[in-house]
Amino acid sequence: MNTRLLKINAEIQKAVSEVILYDLNNPKIYGIVSITKVDTTSDLSHCKIYVSIAEKEKQQDIFNEIKKASSFIRKNLSKKVILRKTPLLDFYLDNTVENAQLIDEMIEKIAQLRGNENND
Repeated sequence: MNTRLLKINAEIQKAVSEVILYDLNNPKIYGIVSITKVDTTSDLSHCKIYVSIAEKEKQQDIFNEIKKASSFIRKNLSKKVILRKTPLLDFYLDNTVENAQLIDEMIEKIAQLRGNENND
């Protein structure tokens, strides 16, 4: 990935975060919502946006509300980041943190089991 695209991804990540935090007045979107990663195609036609949501009980509902607001987010993105064309936004739920916690828990259980075996 070239430097220009990396800079564009960083600017889009910052701008989308700002739009969700400050411009999107939707009471159904609450809690900590983070944009964890942005991948834009080289022709700037599409942009994959990975979202992490801390509110686990309503995570899917909040994510669906963000997806519904994608045209609003794209419109505001075009005002914040000046590009030849504003890419279409595709949102994906990022479960990296949850997956890392599960792996940590599994490693901890394995270590406990091995500790118990050594004590026997």
